[in-house]
Amino acid sequence: MDYAKIKFITNNFFYNSKVLNIDYIDSGLINKTYIIEHFKNGKKSKFILQRLSNIFDSHVIVNINHKLITDHIEEKIRENYLYFDNLRWEMPSLIRCDFNNDFLFPLGSDFWRAMKYIDDSFSFNILEDKKMSYQIGIGLAKFHRACSDLDFTKLKNNIKDFHNTKHYIDQLTISLENYDFIRLDNIVNKRVQKLILSLSNHIVYIKFILGTLKKNIIDLSVIHGDPKLSNFLFDIKYNYVVSLIDLDTVSSGYLLTDLADCIRSISNTAGEDPDNIENVYFDINCCMYFLRGYFSIQNQKDYYCFGLLPEFIYLIIVELAIRFLNDFLQSNRYFKIKYPTHNLYRAEVQCRLLSSFVNQVPILSDSLHQIGISSNPTFVSDVQKIV
Repeated sequence: MDYAKIKFITNNFFYNSKVLNIDYIDSGLINKTYIIEHFKNGKKSKFILQRLSNIFDSHVIVNINHKLITDHIEEKIRENYLYFDNLRWEMPSLIRCDFNNDFLFPLGSDFWRAMKYIDDSFSFNILEDKKMSYQIGIGLAKFHRACSDLDFTKLKNNIKDFHNTKHYIDQLTISLENYDFIRLDNIVNKRVQKLILSLSNHIVYIKFILGTLKKNIIDLSVIHGDPKLSNFLFDIKYNYVVSLIDLDTVSSGYLLTDLADCIRSISNTAGEDPDNIENVYFDINCCMYFLRGYFSIQNQKDYYCFGLLPEFIYLIIVELAIRFLNDFLQSNRYFKIKYPTHNLYRAEVQCRLLSSFVNQVPILSDSLHQIGISSNPTFVSDVQKIV
């Protein structure tokens, strides 16, 4: 960590500020994030300092979308719109830089921003208590509810083809055609070939599903885009969700995409980087706690599209496995890694999660029926023939 650089950037965001402590947050896969404790105007406080990744089409648009969302939800908070359960909700609002009165501070080829630190909160990468998935369901529903009247056309997509499964499949096809597998050592090559074989039948079926989904008219909404477990902040005393952070992927999309990705994340109780891949499985109980929490706030059980939830969970797991594998084949340009085969391992984890999920699709379908949602019986039977 370059302490001198962090202190320099901090002093440009906050004139006459003295840095007391710097903590690096390594849970994010894209941006570099720090918690800064400093002394200013006679008191100690904290804020988030973040170096934005170059994967975004425009750092300015990232912040425009971010501010649009936080301003909208903060207005809801002022109107007590989110206090129907008498619990706090806060947003990671952007902080203007003293140096240029902007929300971005350029330094070399990098762009930095500062955000509000949400006190008395914590996050984690692996679900410690399955019942907390109920609170995550409530948290995601609150976010969706608060954004339900925001004009999603005002949001500008800032990652081209984000959550476009067909695009990721096409990218992988090109990578496989052009990749020189000879340069891999024998063990790694066998892992890659095994993964490709495992994904191949799923990809064929995914193309079929994408074709059938086109026939369903699903309304677009404001979605978070990356509601994984570590992006939920919990109250440190009472363990309820107080915020949904990392708003760089906010865009227009399907609510089902958010639900599916969140379920994918919390139901893998071993985590996305487990010490032992054998511990990876899809925990159906976490999934059901989440759904009960979500629908306790978002009373849309009669909305037909939620019957497609099993398909969307399947889609999102395959999609992420493809993205990890493709990033490995493209020299790890997108996701941050800690070792050369990290993204390959992440892809293997998602494939193992996928197999576990497919085996439990009938249980999920029955559970959805119990809360008043009818799923597609054809998908339930067809998907199990693949594994």
